[in-house]
Amino acid sequence: MIGGKSLRRAVIAGSCVAVTTSACAFQGVNSLPLPGAVGRGSDASVYHVEIANISTLEPNSPVMINDVVVGSVRKLTVKNWHADVEFSVKPDVVVPANAVASVGQTSLLGSMHLALSTPIGQAPSGKLNPGATIPLNASSTYPTTEQTLASLAAVVNGGGLGQIGDVIHNFSTAVNGNEAQFRDLITRLDTFVGTLDGQRDNIVSIIQSLNRLSSTFAGQRDDLAAALQKIPPAIDVLIKERPTLTTALEKLGTFSDTANRLVNQSQADLVANLKNIEPAIKAFADVGPDLDALLEYAIHFPFTQSFMDRAIRGDYYNLFAVVDLTVPRLKRTLFLGTRWGQEGAQLIPAPGDPVYLNYTYDPLKTGVTPPPPDAFDDPPPQAPPPSTIADIGPILPFVPPTPIAAPGAEIYTQAQLAAKGVTPIFAGPYGGQPNPPANTPPAPAPPTGGGG
Repeated sequence: MIGGKSLRRAVIAGSCVAVTTSACAFQGVNSLPLPGAVGRGSDASVYHVEIANISTLEPNSPVMINDVVVGSVRKLTVKNWHADVEFSVKPDVVVPANAVASVGQTSLLGSMHLALSTPIGQAPSGKLNPGATIPLNASSTYPTTEQTLASLAAVVNGGGLGQIGDVIHNFSTAVNGNEAQFRDLITRLDTFVGTLDGQRDNIVSIIQSLNRLSSTFAGQRDDLAAALQKIPPAIDVLIKERPTLTTALEKLGTFSDTANRLVNQSQADLVANLKNIEPAIKAFADVGPDLDALLEYAIHFPFTQSFMDRAIRGDYYNLFAVVDLTVPRLKRTLFLGTRWGQEGAQLIPAPGDPVYLNYTYDPLKTGVTPPPPDAFDDPPPQAPPPSTIADIGPILPFVPPTPIAAPGAEIYTQAQLAAKGVTPIFAGPYGGQPNPPANTPPAPAPPTGGGG
């Protein structure tokens, strides 16, 4: 007897514990798996679908594909303000990867079900992996019978359905007798809508361009505001300067009238001048074909192009020339035969002349002509010691070659030149030798070489 009471107490305590621990999760009989539900086996494939409104959908509701029951709803939960429906299907059922879910009513007064299908106009593709979730944007809910009847009642009772007859009667009265005008209006509206449809891309492009322009204006808002603030003072300045601008425009008009009269009066002279200048322009145009050859010849004057082609092999031509434009040289060459010419003019030695080495540019080495003996009475003039003159040495540090090839090409020192009575020639601003007396014959010129 005692054992029976203990057993009953244990059963009651266990039942209380079971009820206490499972009271929070128990949501009625539908929250438990019902016998005979499709797709509730251990090998069933489980999926999730997010739905914004599940209406009266309950657990154990059927899951249908092409109006065939392939599974059942397992559990309903709330996730981020929408329902998360967990359902399972039979293991041999393939759920397409592009499947969409919808909650509908099985019959007019029947229960709700979850339907899986593909989007309209698309064929099933791929396979949805078990455990995957159909997103919220791929689910929908059909209106229930109650919602349909409520909407119909709103339209019939308070939606203006009773005034449809009046609307139709008034429209018929307006159309009666104006059928041609309404037909023309409809035709014009059709043409207008067709034109708008044909220009749809251009309209979209204009809207996009306006959007970019608005964005540019928005980015330059500070600059536009600053410009709008600075424009009124500028307009005030223009208003103040309006008399000056008006006077300037009047003066410009006067100048235009004067210029017009001048052009009209000098038209004949201008045409005559243009006609007179025509021969000069024509001659210049005639020379035009030979102008390139002239410019080419001017670059390498005095050589011709044929000489350049035959004499030069490469890009450069080495030329060393000495141009002697001194007055004595011009007197004996270019000015000879004129009033400025002089046949026996003493030449300045040029490079290549035998006495060129005796020529100096240094005025300190030209020597000093001694004064005449009677220039000073006290003390009597004394000649410089020979050693002093001899110590001057040759003018240039050059050892003359021996033997001398041509007469008159000897190289003398300053003392030897003084002993022979010959003074070195200097072309500078200092006098090299005194002028000979009028009755003295000119001294023979030293032999010279031709200068380039």
